[in-house]
Amino acid sequence: MKSIISIVLFLILSCTSVYSQVDFKRNTIYGELLGAGGLASLNFDYRLGKNPAGFGIRTGVGFFQWNNSASLSFPLMLNYLIGKNGNYFELGLGTIIGYEYRLDSSPQIQNTSEEGFRLRAPIFNLGYRKQALASGLNFRIGLSPQISFYHFGGAAINWLPNLSVGHTF
Repeated sequence: MKSIISIVLFLILSCTSVYSQVDFKRNTIYGELLGAGGLASLNFDYRLGKNPAGFGIRTGVGFFQWNNSASLSFPLMLNYLIGKNGNYFELGLGTIIGYEYRLDSSPQIQNTSEEGFRLRAPIFNLGYRKQALASGLNFRIGLSPQISFYHFGGAAINWLPNLSVGHTF
């Protein structure tokens, strides 16, 4: 009888699956329309904690063009995800380092801004993120309000929507 109980106990224990926390992927690369990077940007996001929720960092390179000027932008942001199971509310705070340059230097064009580096801060990010726990699709949609301070005084808030699709690996 002891041997039968031992065999049954052994079979039960050997057939039981052991579940552990899924080892999530920390890196995401994504393309973004509008938002912190400008008109279009390519970004990299890295999760800092032991799970996807919590703190992460983001950097990238973007492009924006208007009238006879253009700008390369480099967003640097800290973000925080609230949620679970791949569905998160994203809060972000950061700055954008940009380089503005003229596309047309003809004397007929009146340039109101000078070429050079610009620092835009603060910039925020508020939105929804679908983050794959393992390798897979990443989707983001939200708002990126930017506060612009002018050298002649005053400030303005620009509410930029954003949409991005990428890959978590």
